[in-house]
Amino acid sequence: MIPSLTRDVRRLLGSADPTDGRPLTTAPDRRADLDRILAGPQPRQTRPVVLRLVASAAALVLLALIGLPFVPMPRPAYAATPPPLQYTGAAGSARQLLTEIAQKAAAAPEPARTGDYEHLVIQSWSLWTQVDGERVTSAIIPSRAESWRGPDNSGRRTTRYEEPQFTSTSSEWLWRAQNLLGDALDPWHEDYPAGQFPAMWAAQPPAGDLDAWLHVGHPKENGPYETIVAVTDLARERLLTPATWAAALRIVAQLPGLTYDGTGTDRAGRVGAAFSMTTDRSGLPTRHTLILDLTTGSLLGYEQMLTTAAGKLNVQTPAVIGYETYLTADYTAFPK
Repeated sequence: MIPSLTRDVRRLLGSADPTDGRPLTTAPDRRADLDRILAGPQPRQTRPVVLRLVASAAALVLLALIGLPFVPMPRPAYAATPPPLQYTGAAGSARQLLTEIAQKAAAAPEPARTGDYEHLVIQSWSLWTQVDGERVTSAIIPSRAESWRGPDNSGRRTTRYEEPQFTSTSSEWLWRAQNLLGDALDPWHEDYPAGQFPAMWAAQPPAGDLDAWLHVGHPKENGPYETIVAVTDLARERLLTPATWAAALRIVAQLPGLTYDGTGTDRAGRVGAAFSMTTDRSGLPTRHTLILDLTTGSLLGYEQMLTTAAGKLNVQTPAVIGYETYLTADYTAFPK
């Protein structure tokens, strides 16, 4: 057996290795085997169970390495997901409380300005999943996105991914062996000339019907949760005036099924109020949560959590499958 393969097999077997790291046979044993083979046909020999176990494990390792799809592979351990945020004081009407926060948002100061470019920084975490036949492998991948958008719709966007995180060596091994993502996790940045910045909302919001403008590309037929998706998409893309953001919050406050979860600390250590909606329109029962600053109404975070079922995802519900933390929203000069 190849030495490196032997080490991999014994590492995978761990404490279940019946040989406990000892050689499978001694030199005299191997010589006796050779003598019997050379002496002529022999009755079929039955190898010790230890050898069969190790050989089977070796075959699994080899077949996984070359990617044969018909080999049943053990399902890896559940992916590690962040613990759900904890909230307290969830009493009161979501509509009334969010309307009050919208009033505070309307009175908040304008974003800081040291230039003309809308500057946004968002830290996010996502559960990336690879499905290869019967094998489902997930990794936790944090990322940091930063954008600068000029008044002429020129600008720059950058994204930097951190190292994928796994719950076990075997999960990491399967993920990297499949390599379905290729170079998708390489850091990148792109500059855009005037009029070319990619955006769903190319123009500033109108003074009138904000509701229709907000739902561009987000049809209401998808259900009330689509409005929350629209608000978070907007927060990733545009820097809004206090009045416009307050109007968006008033629209969210009217959504049927919206609940107030209470106050808690977000993943950047800031205190905020949480408003949620649970729906299965996105495929699996998912709770969408907005976390808002209690004083200014600004958006601090957005989280998605599977509540009761995970489908093919190798996570244990309830499971946070993605969150975004909105760190910066100001006007700056274009970076050099």
